[in-house]
Amino acid sequence: MKKEIEIPITRDGLWLDSDITYAQVPGWLGNSTRDLKLSVIRHFPTNDENTKYPVIFWFAGGGWMDVDHNIHLPNLVDLARKGYVIVSVEYRDSNKINFPGQLNDAKAAIRYMRKNANKFQIDPEKFVAMGESAGGHLASMLGVTNDIDKFDVGDNLEFMSDVQLSIPLYGVVDPLTAKQGSLSNDFDFVYRNLLGAEPEDNAELDAAANPLTYINDKTVPFLIFHGDQDVVVPIEDGEKLYDTLIENNAKADFYKINGAGHMDIRYWQPEIVDIISDFLDKYL
Repeated sequence: MKKEIEIPITRDGLWLDSDITYAQVPGWLGNSTRDLKLSVIRHFPTNDENTKYPVIFWFAGGGWMDVDHNIHLPNLVDLARKGYVIVSVEYRDSNKINFPGQLNDAKAAIRYMRKNANKFQIDPEKFVAMGESAGGHLASMLGVTNDIDKFDVGDNLEFMSDVQLSIPLYGVVDPLTAKQGSLSNDFDFVYRNLLGAEPEDNAELDAAANPLTYINDKTVPFLIFHGDQDVVVPIEDGEKLYDTLIENNAKADFYKINGAGHMDIRYWQPEIVDIISDFLDKYL
């Protein structure tokens, strides 16, 4: 069979830049140097090479105990197809550093991408923080700390680490209430490892790692997802985040996903992608 066809150009191509070093931090026992990586799904434009794309920074979960920043890249292609550059970020786990080390890393990745905005054809005024579980906690922390300089450490400090929107998926909010409200005791230790102390024994450390502590008039709009069958991170955590945002006149939407547990495949269905896309279109 021999055919001649014409193919219209209806969308950008996508490229993957994998495992780019965005920062160097202390490694083994503080005696070596460790690279922190990020991967970028970027656009190969069909028409205008001067187009600037908004960015979604993705933070995978893992209880702050293990992080594979590439694990969700196949799912994130759906959002790349909607017109976003995707930056999936590695951050140090709690075996290597206590909080706020994870937030320091996240902000370092954002500064790195602002510095390299032209290289990746991104709009530095349209940055979104998004993540799941422990990564959802980071997304929330980024959304409430735009005006707090103490979390910016490392290189590229001449560039801002601000984000414009936050999208936590079943994210931890208060380490103490997340631990107390969990229906599974299997993960209680992750909060001790994150803080360096049990949250019930150190209110100051717990408050420092709680996004509710920082909500103010500079807090960005939030889109919050949580499943009503989550036995790891209680849905009450997400509801409390939403309520506190609204009480402080921040913009927020909350979606309870019926039947969804922790790390549920429901979060990667087209309906969720459309809700996220609509939210981004509304505020960006």
